Amino acid sequence: MTNKMTETEIKNIILRIFNEERQKPDADFSASHFLDFLTFPAHSKNTIKNTFKGVRRYYRFMGKLELEFGICFSIPDLDKYYSIDSITKKVIERINKRRGNLMILKRRNEEKDKYGFEITMTILLILIYILLGLNLMSITLTIFIGIAIYWILSSKIHDKQHNKKLTKKILGTEE
Repeated sequence: MTNKMTETEIKNIILRIFNEERQKPDADFSASHFLDFLTFPAHSKNTIKNTFKGVRRYYRFMGKLELEFGICFSIPDLDKYYSIDSITKKVIERINKRRGNLMILKRRNEEKDKYGFEITMTILLILIYILLGLNLMSITLTIFIGIAIYWILSSKIHDKQHNKKLTKKILGTEE
């Protein structure tokens, strides 16, 4: 399967996925820090993860690579910024480490969801309504806290779905 692919083929697949995930696929980009070009306008060098939009695009791109190649990036792998050549080498490295991929996936699947922040924010909202009642301030806070909770929960749901698909892909049970 992917073990028989050449480095050039893998690089081309990475670039195809990159262009599919980019905000503006036809824009020029720098190969040395191409991940910053997932958003438009592009971030300055190695700053893609400094915004909510950039973080989401970065992790969704890395997730697509995992699904495409049936690999798992470790947390340190996900903390790095890559050039096209360095991510190609990293993908090849991960393809050749099936046991390592299975260990990473097992750890991900064993992680317990923690909802402390969401529960705390909900309690805070209840207290705000009890203390302040229904007014412009409480409605404004509800909107901002609601957006934060939605963003966090949607990311958790996406991660769960991603890990489920990845498990099927790596174990060969995908349909």
